[in-house]
This record gives sequence, structure tokens and C-alpha cells, in this order.
Amino acid sequence: MPKSLKLFTHQSTFDYQRYLKQPTIAPVLVTDLGALFADDCLKVLALIKDQQIDTIFADPPFNLGKEYRKSTNDNLSEVEYLNWCNEWITECVRTLKVGGSIFIYNLPKWNIVLGNYLNGLGMQFRHWIAVEINATFPIKGRLYPSHYSLLYYTKGSPKTYHNIRTPIQLCRHCSREIKDYGGYRKDMNLI
Repeated sequence: MPKSLKLFTHQSTFDYQRYLKQPTIAPVLVTDLGALFADDCLKVLALIKDQQIDTIFADPPFNLGKEYRKSTNDNLSEVEYLNWCNEWITECVRTLKVGGSIFIYNLPKWNIVLGNYLNGLGMQFRHWIAVEINATFPIKGRLYPSHYSLLYYTKGSPKTYHNIRTPIQLCRHCSREIKDYGGYRKDMNLI
């Protein structure tokens, strides 16, 4: 293990080995909440037993030709990139518990195709979350996207869902509500 990845030496009570078929890759961080691995995701996912994970958040390279570490190629053909994504997504779905959730953060160009792949695996679409991009910089030969996307899928019905209530914004001058909630005011901020 590279010295720069040795982050933590705290003795944890989390037994990550019980989730693995064979513990051949050691995590770089173990806390009471889980374990962090710094390796090829396909190698790590292959070690995890079926239906062990509640939530997966994936933020893969976007295949934009960026420079990463030596073992990462961010300049694949579209077919190669999508095949690679399909491999790790298939492994993620295998390791996900029934009722578990997967979130995939990527460019809309890729998430459109990846969402279709998840549909084919029997996953249930929950939401497309647009993540606004504030900073813009020119990309030669194309428009810069106005948002990234975060796909939200579940394996069957969600096991856990918390309906987050947002505080109603009030005008600082007159103390009236700033927004009209289109007839849904009664659904706001109920506890």
C-alpha cells in the first residue's frame, strides 16, 4: 500500500471481512461506519458477496481525456467507456441489497445511456437530479453542459426514504412567503 494512502490507524469495530468472498485487498481506511478501498473498482467489487450494500454512490471518470494516475485511462472510445461502465454497474447491482439505492454522477451524455442499462437490469428509476454547474470554461468543438446529472435508482422498492422538508422562505421585509407552491402549500414542512 502506498504510504500516501495510509490514512488512519484507529482500531475499528467494523468487520469489513464478513462482506467479502475473500479479503485479498486491504482497505486504506476502516472506521466504525465502514471501509474505504483504493484500488480498481472491478477488483474490489468482485470480492464483495451478493446483496451486501445498502447505498452506492459512483462518480466515475467522465471520459474527457483528463490526466489521472497512470492506471486510469480517461480517453476511451465511446464503446470501450460504456462497456467499462456496464461492467462496474453490473457488479454494483449484484452487490446491492434489495431495497438498496445506487446514485451515479456523470455527464448527461453518459447517464442517459447508463440509465437505460440500469433499466435493462431490472433496477427502478427514481429520479434524475440536475446538479447545476456554476463555473464555465470552453471545450473546443462543443457546448459546455449547464448541469451534471445524478441518477437515482433502487433495487425494488426503496428500503429507506426520508422526505426532507425544506423551510419556507420568507421575505425579509414583509415576512410573507416568497414562493407560490402551486396548491401544494399544505404539503410543506409537515413534521
